[in-house]
Amino acid sequence: MADSEIIFSVHHSPESGYEARALGHDIFTQAETIEELKKNVKDAVAGHFGDTSPLPVARLVEAKPKWRTLGSAKGEFTVPDDFNDPLPKDIEDLFW
Repeated sequence: MADSEIIFSVHHSPESGYEARALGHDIFTQAETIEELKKNVKDAVAGHFGDTSPLPVARLVEAKPKWRTLGSAKGEFTVPDDFNDPLPKDIEDLFW
């Protein structure tokens, strides 16, 4: 028996537009606008469940960014004595 509702977590895409990921199901889609995303989510749900009738209703929920409280990372890292020293070569290579 299929779920009657599927919740999609919606994020701003790093490239552009939006991404939606279903919670509890392997369904993912993306689009440039929210209107296009809603259509793509509907199509993705239909494709995932095939001939299941009735199809679950998709609910889109905007994901809130994870903000850190100032000072909450105290002790997790240290700033080098000379902040302007070059990075170690192995870390520098990760950026190229």
